[in-house]
Amino acid sequence: MLLIALSALSLSSCNLFLEMPEVTGSVYLDDVFSNRKDAEGMLWRTYHMGLREGLPEGWGIAHGTLASISGELSRGYSWHGGYMICKDGPSNIPDANGNYMIPADFDEGWQVIRSAFLIIQNIDKVPSDELSDEMKNYMKGEAYGLIAYRYLGMFIRWGGVPIVEKAYAMSDDLSVERASVAQTLDYILSLSQKAYDLLPDSWFDIEPGCGDKWEGRLTKGVALAIKAKALTFAARPLFNSDKSYAQEYNMRPDANFKDEFICFGTYDRERYKAAIDANKAVIDWALANDKHLIFTAGEGNVNSFEQAIDDYGRGVSQLNGPETLLAFKIASLQSVANNMNMGYNWSSYVYNEECAQRGLLTNFLRLYVDRDGNPIDWPVVGESEPRPIAGFGENIDKIEARFRVDFCVPGKYGRSNDGFPLWNENISYLGSFTTDPEQAAAMVRASEGQGAGVPTKFFYKAGARSWFEFPLFRLAENYMYLAEAYNEYGDPANALKYLNIIRGRAGLPLVSETDKAKLREIIVRENAVEFFEENHRYYDLKHWKHPEIDKIIGGDKTEISFLRTGTDNTMAAMVSYWDAKAYTQFWHPKWFLEPFKQDEVNKGIIAQNPGY
Repeated sequence: MLLIALSALSLSSCNLFLEMPEVTGSVYLDDVFSNRKDAEGMLWRTYHMGLREGLPEGWGIAHGTLASISGELSRGYSWHGGYMICKDGPSNIPDANGNYMIPADFDEGWQVIRSAFLIIQNIDKVPSDELSDEMKNYMKGEAYGLIAYRYLGMFIRWGGVPIVEKAYAMSDDLSVERASVAQTLDYILSLSQKAYDLLPDSWFDIEPGCGDKWEGRLTKGVALAIKAKALTFAARPLFNSDKSYAQEYNMRPDANFKDEFICFGTYDRERYKAAIDANKAVIDWALANDKHLIFTAGEGNVNSFEQAIDDYGRGVSQLNGPETLLAFKIASLQSVANNMNMGYNWSSYVYNEECAQRGLLTNFLRLYVDRDGNPIDWPVVGESEPRPIAGFGENIDKIEARFRVDFCVPGKYGRSNDGFPLWNENISYLGSFTTDPEQAAAMVRASEGQGAGVPTKFFYKAGARSWFEFPLFRLAENYMYLAEAYNEYGDPANALKYLNIIRGRAGLPLVSETDKAKLREIIVRENAVEFFEENHRYYDLKHWKHPEIDKIIGGDKTEISFLRTGTDNTMAAMVSYWDAKAYTQFWHPKWFLEPFKQDEVNKGIIAQNPGY
């Protein structure tokens, strides 16, 4: 199994737009590509940098995860980027410490792209007795795929961006202006096609006797998944419109700004058909290459509760599992005290204090339904008195299976890692508690940020393993993209087919709704729950231009609080629970796309996105 970790080979950068020297650190390119080991080391480094976009290692603000700014989890500590973005939104101006509150690293994208092009342009220099021509072509395919992946991220986050087709020399003209949304999409599609043409279907035994050593590298399926995601986002209302959000909200953009940077300028229903074809191609490839959705009962059926627990848990957690096309891998020997583990691992197997104020918001808790698909009655702010704790236990006993994998809650714990106390009863910061009856009677928040419980996703049956593999592409995504695209294309029968595969796998009753608007909201909920903390919701809501985005990303955030006796986290020790306002998160239409750093805009080449 390939573990993509930091290589000893360092890539240097002037940390300015496209301005990188012809060397990697102090090592000249001819030396790097004089042998297989160093050439592979450069590829591993490019993988690590390339795939961490949007994760705590690579989203520019280090602490916390995107879930804290998408209405899933609370905002964290006051020094966290998530806290600051919740408070003021993304910013194109650095703070007092020189940090930009932007949930992605634009500069790093160009480092990745340059590094990948250097591999493409130089890999043939490696002696053939060390690296076969076949392996060289595979590595070129990986480099094209990594470029496509970063362009996909920039497309979703910023819209149209400069198109770079080689590793520039210092003598080249570096004044590359923004391309249109259409041009950027076309470039992603061309890159993914180049990757597809060069990549293998599987890395298993790719070289005689290597077995699963190289499992986890990009495949043809990943190239197809990049294409499918790009076309899905291209079909959504933010880009697929005859009127940009700058026009809609009467924003004054830069003088050199063009609407084509942020939308197509036309609505075309056929963009959904292109998304349908691309997502079907991913599933077809998967089924032909030992990849599949983990679904015990099978299409047209509904899993039992226990089957749903196991299938969903394996789907989001199993290392190199059949449902995962690509994951961000961190080596098991790395220190457990890194931003990735401290962002996602709540167990006592790691130092988890960084997680302490990122508990489950009641806003998101309400999206989970009971096993029969019905809403669950949770307390709301303004009730006359706290509710008896028995009601909380009853709600957890009947809640859908995915919740029990996703969260550990007071008294009922979680199902993600049964039998390992450090994942359940010994988890710190398990919920928002008070032992003060007067505080409970006043129904104010008991403790900041800890909410109704803590996430345990990605660690299903992990045992004492402290590290995990974050799923970047898993097949459930393509099923949900198909449900969305078919619904918008006007084909509810096929929309229900793919939606119900995900619902049936989750153990929920199948849906029969055919009204487009009502089915759209069912799909929105299903996406939110299925992809909790997988970096979907923040960008999905923006590209859907969801009509209640100001209440989902923005709006009042509330947290369940508990009155308990002593420090015991059992149901017997708890007395009552209630909902309390935590904070208000703001939303502004300029946040549909991220800002470019102002120091880049000041160079007079990049046109800023509207409103900043």
